[in-house]
Amino acid sequence: MTVKKERFFALAAGLVLFAAVFVFPREFSQGAATGLKNSAGIIVPSLFPFMVAASLLGEGEIPPFLKKLLDPVMKKLFGQPAESAVAVFIGLFGGYPSGTRAATSLYESGKINKNQAESLMLFCVNAGTGFCINALGGSLLKSERAGGIIFASLCVSALIAGFFSRPESAETEKKSVERGSKAFSKIFVESVASGASGIITVSALATLFSGLITVFSVFLPNEKTAIAVSCLLEITSGCASAAGKLPLPLIASACAFGGMCVHMQIFASAGKLKPDWKKFLLFRLIHSAFSGAVCALLLRIFPVAVQTSVPLTDGAELFSFSMPAALSLLFFSSLLIFDLDKQRKIC
Repeated sequence: MTVKKERFFALAAGLVLFAAVFVFPREFSQGAATGLKNSAGIIVPSLFPFMVAASLLGEGEIPPFLKKLLDPVMKKLFGQPAESAVAVFIGLFGGYPSGTRAATSLYESGKINKNQAESLMLFCVNAGTGFCINALGGSLLKSERAGGIIFASLCVSALIAGFFSRPESAETEKKSVERGSKAFSKIFVESVASGASGIITVSALATLFSGLITVFSVFLPNEKTAIAVSCLLEITSGCASAAGKLPLPLIASACAFGGMCVHMQIFASAGKLKPDWKKFLLFRLIHSAFSGAVCALLLRIFPVAVQTSVPLTDGAELFSFSMPAALSLLFFSSLLIFDLDKQRKIC
């Protein structure tokens, strides 16, 4: 996409957002409030620790004996070096943008090259254990076993997609990075700041998209269409509206695809990496299709009963949490980021 086209898209997006807030202020506010509840109840507690872990793992070093074991396995399965196992692991278990954040951290630290990092971004995209098992399974579907089956489906399908996402280029040159000694306390605090920065962006996007979904629902003809649009735009709200109304394989497919909000989070977390958007979308569709099929197969082997749940907009809560506490966490996280940035400039 050319720079000029991107500018046109930015203008169009700004006009749509302005119209949504100006014409439907009440609906947008209600949706944004739901998105903020989702952020505080799901995104912050389930994703933030993994965002920090992604940065820490990217900065860490794999022990030689473990690297020797992982290297042939990673090269045979994904065409990746042993270091990439960090991104695969955190991508499967951590939640949507954490895999990309780990891949970016590995690239910026000089452990993998650009092609390898961009290849990891194609399949290290998963809903994570906290979202699938606790929020989706335990709270929405009233069955942690159902959430576990969805999570297993996503993991198996992600690994299958990873097998087909091998780096096309034979490039072996890695980014040259000066790696001096750095105190663990500094690495830890910088990783927390990096995770806080990411979680603020993720929460803001989820809140914004939730508001837009509520506005768009005014024009949609029926509930099924509203659920589909919700899943395509913002998966947390989409799953909240789909739970108990759609079959588990379809919910698994929706979680694998992620939605536009997740896609933006991933590209925002990519830093200087620039994977091909069309290829990324193709792999999201592949992951989605495989996840639905694997979920249907697992349900034949391990059948589960799923209760109909109440959507968040009707009063159900995914977690017990304090809104002031969650907002305070986001506020002080932003202060931490600004303080560290100021210290870097002084140094």
